[in-house]
Amino acid sequence: MKRLLFILPLLALGACSTAPGTGWSRANDLSVYGSMHVFRRAAIDQEAYCLGRNPDLALADWERDFSVRQEAVTRVLVGRYGADKLDEARQIYAPRVACGVVYDPQWRQRYTRLLRLLETRFRLQAEGES
Repeated sequence: MKRLLFILPLLALGACSTAPGTGWSRANDLSVYGSMHVFRRAAIDQEAYCLGRNPDLALADWERDFSVRQEAVTRVLVGRYGADKLDEARQIYAPRVACGVVYDPQWRQRYTRLLRLLETRFRLQAEGES
């Protein structure tokens, strides 16, 4: 029962839409940022614990794919709210994700959507786009 209480908020976060005018598009910047980190941890944990990948390699792949974009968003947020508020937002509790029979990329996709939402809010151009 206690585990269910920890998982319900995470499921509620995942059910939010990123369509304009609904869900995440109206959420506070720091809430979106914190949720991004929940999804990031879930994706990396899933790769390491469920797929058996070396956690260091999973993290290195993640950094290769997202570090430049993440750093740009982080710079804007530090300028608006300060580093202390970002540290607080990153400390959101995230329960372990249960392993399924087949790899589920939903956590990586959710992270990517929220990263793109913040890039759009801050008028940052994702790398490789013109």
